[in-house]
Amino acid sequence: MNRYAHFVGSLPSAVITSDTETMQWFAQRSRGLELRSIPCDLDPNWVVEYLQDRTEFDDVLTIARPGQYADYSDMRSYRIRPGRTLQPCHVSMHRLQRIDEIAAAFHELRQQCPEIANTRLQISQPNPLDLAAFVFGGAAVTDGLPLGRALRHFGSILPAIRALPVFTAAVLDEMSQLVGSHGDTLVFQVESPIAQLAVVKAARLGTQAPVARMVARQLAGFLADAHEIGARTILHLCYGDHRHRELLAPRSLAPSVALLNALARILRKRNVPLPPAHIPCAYGAHPAPLNPRFYQPLRRLDSEWQVIAGVAAATDPEDSIRSLNLFEQALGRTASGVATACGLGRSTVEDAERAAATTIATAATLRPERHSSRGALEDSAG
Repeated sequence: MNRYAHFVGSLPSAVITSDTETMQWFAQRSRGLELRSIPCDLDPNWVVEYLQDRTEFDDVLTIARPGQYADYSDMRSYRIRPGRTLQPCHVSMHRLQRIDEIAAAFHELRQQCPEIANTRLQISQPNPLDLAAFVFGGAAVTDGLPLGRALRHFGSILPAIRALPVFTAAVLDEMSQLVGSHGDTLVFQVESPIAQLAVVKAARLGTQAPVARMVARQLAGFLADAHEIGARTILHLCYGDHRHRELLAPRSLAPSVALLNALARILRKRNVPLPPAHIPCAYGAHPAPLNPRFYQPLRRLDSEWQVIAGVAAATDPEDSIRSLNLFEQALGRTASGVATACGLGRSTVEDAERAAATTIATAATLRPERHSSRGALEDSAG
């Protein structure tokens, strides 16, 4: 099975000169390797611009804790003004016109480049849980997600949970309109660092299984709703990448496997097909580990998942290839795709170029015959 290259999304601000040139940047760097989708992200810093723009609705939302998003300790929190009711229009991402413009540029690009005739336009779509959590609970976020800080700001987390249906309605309404306008042209990359980080933190506290089930229920519900409106999706997990730094460093892929297995069980019960899932292995500025034990939990991953190995980094390509070999040894099969751990928006232009080249080189590498079974991993792990 041949792997495809998956570009997660964003690019450095200096590269984002126009919609067409942004998408060309990815297409030109594929070097003939299959791209199933081409991204055109609107914000190199994921949702920072969205969070800052909530001040436009200061008749309903007010700043409860100031912050300029300089780092994870400088996250802003909002609250709802007394007597006001939060509506979907107050939390919508308001991207319809912009995505219409991007889609028009994408159609022109496909006409000019026959090699991407079957490629879809990839739109980043934060999980509504993440939007709600960062709007209302940003004050609880800091390096390492310490419990003490989360408990001190628990009063901001509760509003996020209560407001989740409003965020979900806003997101699904926008997605539904985009599907109606652009049909199969689009694929939505559903991004949920909150789900991933919750399970990583829970693993350290010995509560991985129940927390995985809890966050999987919300994520599965959203994926099921997206499927119902006809949206195609890709699932992107993340350890956080603000200022190119992770919020939590994974010790292994066990949290990812626990989350995806719980998610698979719920989606099957709802007769929802499993979307391709991007599993990050590198994180922040750190390349993917070269320790076989990091990847061992993949032996337990539900076999129906089409996985994208997030092993590529702007470092020595040979190390990314070694990490991919370890990933596939544990998985027991060839990964469907290869990607970096996150978007490239927080990288330098030079690092973005290197990461893209490494992604292609790693995806194109032949899988050694000796890696076709899990026995090799078990031997190397001792």
